[in-house]
Amino acid sequence: MCFMTQGSTPLLHVWADMNEPTVFSGPELTMPKDALHYGGWEHRDLHNLYSFYQQMALVDSLVTRSGGTERPFILSRAFFAGTQRLAAVWTGDNLSTWEYLKISIPMCLSMCVTGLSFCGADIGGFIPEPSPELLIRWYQAACLQPFFRGHSSMNTVRREPWLFEKNVTDAIRSVIDERYRLLPYWYTVFYRAHIDGLPVLRPLWLEFPEEKSIFSVDHQYMIGNGEAASPPRRANYHLFFGFMPACPAWRL
Repeated sequence: MCFMTQGSTPLLHVWADMNEPTVFSGPELTMPKDALHYGGWEHRDLHNLYSFYQQMALVDSLVTRSGGTERPFILSRAFFAGTQRLAAVWTGDNLSTWEYLKISIPMCLSMCVTGLSFCGADIGGFIPEPSPELLIRWYQAACLQPFFRGHSSMNTVRREPWLFEKNVTDAIRSVIDERYRLLPYWYTVFYRAHIDGLPVLRPLWLEFPEEKSIFSVDHQYMIGNGEAASPPRRANYHLFFGFMPACPAWRL
C-alpha cells in the first residue's frame, strides 16, 4: 500500500473504516464467503484476518514513508488478535443514548483485557443528536478511556465544542484541558502495556483480586495502577457511589 502515502506529508495518518470489509449490496453486508483471495483461499477462511493484514500493509507503508523513523498512527474499525501492535480501535457506530454511553465502559474493559488497549467510543454517539447533558457526560466518560474522539454521522448536526451554548462549551473545554493534563500518565501506562502486557484500563479485580465483591463490577475501573475511574453513565449523575480499596493510600 505504499502508493497510498506517496507524496503525502508526515501529518497524514490513516483511518481504516468499514474494513470488515463492508459490502452493502451483499446478502451478509460483507464480502461473499466464496470470494477467492490470492492463493485460492476463500473469504470464509480469511474474513477475520482481512483487516489485520490491511493494518500490516498500512503500517509498512507509513513506516516506509518516514524511512523507518516514525511510529505510524492507524485507526481501524475491524480488528483481530494482534491488532494491538498495529492500530487503535473503536466500538463502531453507536447511538446517542445513555444506554450506549453506559455499555461503552464494559466494552472497552473487555477489549483491554484481551490485549486491545487503544480503544474508545464515538463521543456523543454516531447518531442521532445527543442532548447537551449527554454530550457533556460522554466527554467526561471518554476522557477516562484510551481513545478520545468526538465523531458523528455526516447527517447529524455539527458538534464542534464551540458551536454550543457557553455553559456546554466551557464544560467540554474543561474536560479537554483535563485530558491534556493526563497525557503524561496515559503515555506511561501505554508504555507499561507495551513492556509487560498489562492493560491500560484494568477491571477492579485485576488490581484487587482479594476483593471478591467487585468481581462483577464493570462500570468502575483502574487506569494503570494509579488512578481509579468511575465515569458518569446516566442522566442527573452527581454523586459517586463506588468501590474504594481498603488501603490508606486510597482514602478520600
